[in-house]
Amino acid sequence: MSLAAISLAALGLAVVLSCTTRLNVGLLSLALAWIIGVYLGGMKLGEVLAGFPVQLFLTLAGVTLLFAQAQANGTLEKLSWQAVRLCRGNSGLIPVAFFLVAAALASIGPGNIATAALIAPIGMSVAARAKIPLFLMALMVGNGANAGSLSPFAPTGVIVNGLLARIGISGYEWRTYLYNLAAHAAVAFAGYLLFGGWRLFARRASCAPETGALAPFDRRNWITLAVIAALIAAVLALEVNVGMAAFCGAVLLILLRAAPEGEAIARMPWGVILMVSGVTVLIALLEKTQGMELFTGILARFATRESVTGMIAF
Repeated sequence: MSLAAISLAALGLAVVLSCTTRLNVGLLSLALAWIIGVYLGGMKLGEVLAGFPVQLFLTLAGVTLLFAQAQANGTLEKLSWQAVRLCRGNSGLIPVAFFLVAAALASIGPGNIATAALIAPIGMSVAARAKIPLFLMALMVGNGANAGSLSPFAPTGVIVNGLLARIGISGYEWRTYLYNLAAHAAVAFAGYLLFGGWRLFARRASCAPETGALAPFDRRNWITLAVIAALIAAVLALEVNVGMAAFCGAVLLILLRAAPEGEAIARMPWGVILMVSGVTVLIALLEKTQGMELFTGILARFATRESVTGMIAF
């Protein structure tokens, strides 16, 4: 069996085990890349590790650290409850508010997975108290998070735009983001209507928050919001690196004692960061061993012009 076929089989094994076990596919991918690259392919370890996505890792770590701080000091929870308060007890507006909060949060940095982890617990708590169907709230939060996933600031958007740049396609960052946002908004609101969200407008909700969640924004919250706003402005106006700017913002919050360092680091989605980084190393190995070329050849053999997009997406 050729090295290309072995590499492709390793990727397939990683995908299957990620679906059937609780093993982090990033850990498995790193182990497979090392064994195949060094011991079967005769590469040096440095060649294998050259596929590690340093910039993506820093972006994921920096942005998720900053927003983990915003969660740890209560800023995100207060923002979410303020959104609920704006609904003035209208049950039908509450799921819509959480869609908008999730979409906005995912768009400005954490991305879809981290946003879902941050917002879903608050959304489900509100839904239970307001007697809103939990599946409906999950649908709105999940699609809201995915709606913002291809923002140029979000980790997934960084990956997609980087891949587009590698094949010579640029200038589509905002168009890709807006099309994705529109598609997920359509799915979310179709589900909202299908699962009876419109009936909720006839009901009034009483969902008092946890103690302190509706307290006025304090010094720490305002500093956190100012840092996040400055991050967005710097990325938009000055085109600074979003990951490194997020690290600077996180350091500033720690120095100003606006957010706890240890708790924020513990809240970061390390499993997701490891998964993305590890799989990227294995895919980089596939490119070096012509495994990716073998894969595209197999696709070309079985796909037609009409089915190729669906097969690649699957």
